[in-house]
Amino acid sequence: MGQVLSDYDSRVLCVCYPQILPPEIYNILWDQILRACYHTLLDGFSAVRKCTNEDRALMQLDFRHFQVKVESLTRLRPLPDPHIVETYIKAYYLPENSFEKWIQEQTEYNPRQMMNLLQYVSQGSKKIRLNLTSFMEDLDLNRR
Repeated sequence: MGQVLSDYDSRVLCVCYPQILPPEIYNILWDQILRACYHTLLDGFSAVRKCTNEDRALMQLDFRHFQVKVESLTRLRPLPDPHIVETYIKAYYLPENSFEKWIQEQTEYNPRQMMNLLQYVSQGSKKIRLNLTSFMEDLDLNRR
């Protein structure tokens, strides 16, 4: 993660250098860059095939490292909406019986991201996975 950011440090700084751009444009640009990065991270985290407790901890560490690096690149404070990634990672730790409530409260994740997360939350029980899948499909139909 750090290498990807460092490769783009100079390009990003040239484009987003605060003395070159008006503050409003600078903030809007960084806001949009970060939102795109968050969604990219979220897509990557939701595409994992195998996820252990250690892997979840690494996801949190990677995301925190990303935030620290971004904070060193921009004066934008606070960083916009990091909760979308943080909440998704923390959902891996939810017990099966509270996952249904969590699903109802979330609107920012697409069905693929939710289904991939469901695979890990309900690893031990096919019955629970089927019940939650059915619940998610019903909820998705009601949201349309």
